[in-house]
Amino acid sequence: MIHRIVLIITLGVMVSFLQELVLHGIPMNIKPAFAGEVIFAVSYMALFISIQRRLLARFDAQARIGSLDLNRITRYFLLLQVAGFALLFALGILMIVIVTGQWQFRLKDFDALRFILVFYFCLNTIIFSVGVAYRWNRMYRNEKEAKHLAEKAYMNTQLQMLRQQLNPHFLFNNLNIIAATIRSKPQLAYDFTRNMASFYRKVLEAEQSGFILLREELKTAGYYLYMLSVRFEDKLQYTIDIPEDVMDQTLVPDFILQPVIENIAKHNTASKHMPLQIIIQINAAGKLEVRNKYQPKDSSAESLGIGWFNIANRFKHLAGTAPVKYIDNGWFVVEIPLIQTPIE
Repeated sequence: MIHRIVLIITLGVMVSFLQELVLHGIPMNIKPAFAGEVIFAVSYMALFISIQRRLLARFDAQARIGSLDLNRITRYFLLLQVAGFALLFALGILMIVIVTGQWQFRLKDFDALRFILVFYFCLNTIIFSVGVAYRWNRMYRNEKEAKHLAEKAYMNTQLQMLRQQLNPHFLFNNLNIIAATIRSKPQLAYDFTRNMASFYRKVLEAEQSGFILLREELKTAGYYLYMLSVRFEDKLQYTIDIPEDVMDQTLVPDFILQPVIENIAKHNTASKHMPLQIIIQINAAGKLEVRNKYQPKDSSAESLGIGWFNIANRFKHLAGTAPVKYIDNGWFVVEIPLIQTPIE
């Protein structure tokens, strides 16, 4: 706040000196009325910058969603010029009334008035350009930092996921399932091996591009859910109910579902009498919804702890929003926003 006040006072003094220099040249003959010019300029700068800040309050949001174009910026510029000239006359009248105590005033001669209008038009243009440039630069730096954080979170998620999925415990469980079924249920062993191979291939071939089609993400999640269903047998049930057109017209961050499903299996109990139910669907709000019967284990570990932090942080920096989680009538629900694919 103090820095802003100092900046406005400095700009007001500079504007007053510049105006005096242009009008009278060098050497400048500073008159007692110059103090009034400084007060006028400082007041104008404070009010004009405040108006500009309010007018451009939606600048960042519009630029982020791609609705900010040259026409909109031009409209902002024209509105700001009109507001600046209105402020110029209103402030001038107010200053005259305060100094003289009367409402009797007259306009300056044409040359002086033309100079003032041109001078303040140029001044308003400079302030507007600096304000727009500052916002563009700030948005660029924020997006650059967000991209860096998203890439870092993505790498952390990928590293954690690989460690989780490639650790001996995971491998031993899967290999034991194959060994136990290869003779008694060869078809099941074959299907399990193919799903396991497909899942590992997706993990190892994952590109760091950020978003993929929902269809591809559901395919990877299906591989993982199948392996869990074989492992848990009839203790786990899952349903994927997504319209075909939605799968091909929406995007999600790569590997956003696998850690959600993993934490469901990790933090909930499953039995024949109370099977763990997992449903992946599109809810009424048009978001991807992963819900499971809320059957928490007796554990102090917080559900979706570090894994949830990585999911939410990566999605937030990639898409500007984040998934949400809540309990709804005995179901634990994770809502994931969907990104529409660009129209070609």
